Amino acid sequence: METFTNDDLLEPIELYRTRLKEAFHNNAVKYYEELTEQAKTNVDANQEYCKIYYSETAKADALEKKRNLRVFLLVLAYIFVTAGVVAGVILILMASNGTLDMGLGIGVGIACIIVGLLMIFGVIKLHIIIANLNALIEEHRKKAEEAKQKAWNELVSLFALYEWNMAAMLFTKTTPLIQMDQVFDREKYLYLHEKFGYEAYQGNDMSSVYVQSGSILGNPFVFEKNYCQTMQDHRYSGTLTIHWTEWVSDGKGGTKAVHRSEVLTAYYTAPEPCYYLDTWLIYGNEAAPKLSFSRYPTDLNKMSEKEIERYVKSFDKKLDKLVEKSTQKDGNFTRLSNQEFEALFNALDRDNNVEFNLLFTPLAQKNMIALLKDHETAFGDDFIFKKRKTLNYIKSAHNQYSDSLDKDPDTLMHFDYKVAQQNFVDYCDKYLKDIFFDLAPLISIPLYQQHKTKEYIYNGTFAHNLTQAEIESAANSHDVKYFAHPDTRSNGVILKSSYVLSDDEKDVCNITAHSFSGTDRIAYVPTMGGDGCMHDVPVHWIEYNHISKVTQFVAADTKSNRPTFESSYSSGKFNEMLSNFQGKGGILYKKRIFSFLGKDK
Repeated sequence: METFTNDDLLEPIELYRTRLKEAFHNNAVKYYEELTEQAKTNVDANQEYCKIYYSETAKADALEKKRNLRVFLLVLAYIFVTAGVVAGVILILMASNGTLDMGLGIGVGIACIIVGLLMIFGVIKLHIIIANLNALIEEHRKKAEEAKQKAWNELVSLFALYEWNMAAMLFTKTTPLIQMDQVFDREKYLYLHEKFGYEAYQGNDMSSVYVQSGSILGNPFVFEKNYCQTMQDHRYSGTLTIHWTEWVSDGKGGTKAVHRSEVLTAYYTAPEPCYYLDTWLIYGNEAAPKLSFSRYPTDLNKMSEKEIERYVKSFDKKLDKLVEKSTQKDGNFTRLSNQEFEALFNALDRDNNVEFNLLFTPLAQKNMIALLKDHETAFGDDFIFKKRKTLNYIKSAHNQYSDSLDKDPDTLMHFDYKVAQQNFVDYCDKYLKDIFFDLAPLISIPLYQQHKTKEYIYNGTFAHNLTQAEIESAANSHDVKYFAHPDTRSNGVILKSSYVLSDDEKDVCNITAHSFSGTDRIAYVPTMGGDGCMHDVPVHWIEYNHISKVTQFVAADTKSNRPTFESSYSSGKFNEMLSNFQGKGGILYKKRIFSFLGKDK
């Protein structure tokens, strides 16, 4: 296995491109082979069944094409039969009433009818052919489905070994410089909280749906994927049709009445709850502890090299004015000599120049510029970077729309072993890129890697077993309908947890589901009509009001893998928990955490 040293982190893009990407890919392939061996999967048998499935499916598809052609011919035959009979009858009728020669009309008419009737034999034959084809297609489809099920059965033991955090574990295995935790445990939370000031969010407008903690050379981080709610204005519309009469000139010296109508449209704006996913990386490091700054993405990814040069020159003039203004006000803003870094990183709200200069050494500047300009290996300038004293916050565009963090392993399964393997390896490759390039802005700063936080040892007692983030993540993995208030009309529900009691095995919590009821309202909006009068146009809208419901919830860290848990949960301590607490909803195991809804109060 390839080994990595601390020096490898000094140039993150080079590390990813030349070593980490390939090493991680190879480890993913090897890990899948190990899972296959552990599960005693008969790959050859699976592939034989897959061959049968693909062969039978191909035969069925080919027969379906033939059948469709026969159906088309059948439709044509019906048209010709109908046309022949109808044409014959029309010709005979025309001959009988004298509009057509009697002999010609009757002769041709009878001939058309006979031809049409003869074609009925073709129609009957086509029906028989199509029926036979349908039977053959059904036979091939049945054989294909049977082979597919047998192929799937060969992989059941393999899929039973799938875990939610397989890619995270491979990350640590590939490069121990970056550690990924199995769960965001209480020790890591307290480490972030007591040393760096990290706080779990308590508001009822955000809930954790997935959390992944870890560390870079001992400095802790946590990825938070949260489900958030905000209020936004919604524009409702309504219409009203009006009618009126106008008297206009008739062109003859008089007047005439003209009836007119118009559809009036009116709008009414009211607040509406909106929901979205929001992913952040939070990292703790005691280097430059007094410094705060913010930087946001620019349009750098859309610029050519020449456009970047022009942008840097323009920004340089802006920077000169900022320095001049700061000097006039006895400020202490100073600029770095690297014009390109200042322009591309654009962190002008920094509040401690000494620590900013200490943090962004020439190598750090070089790394950051390379990261911001590379949108082939990396994602370019797609991230927000905020530093608030000892906490750093990264939010990237690519991870807002990615499921890498919380990919359900069941979605990687497939009846064909080779496809399932490829699904897994492709996912791991994507996971590495998505996660590594969220960490890359932090890795780009050598001082962060050189600054080793003193070993954190927590010896006190902790009120509960699992962190709030992990409990909310577990709750959000269940069907939200079991938590939601029955009057919920909003499109989303925010689940917040609070602890009730804990023992050595489990946490019993209350999950409060925050949502909104909706009351139908009508606003009458005065609108000018073409008749010169104001009309009250009705606009139907919804008035949303906050509601909540509390549900008991039980969660426990099994400290075991999925196969071990599934073979033992129906007995022993897990079974006792179920008998004492379980209510509606199912049992869920995710990322080592066993959870279920409690009984109704």
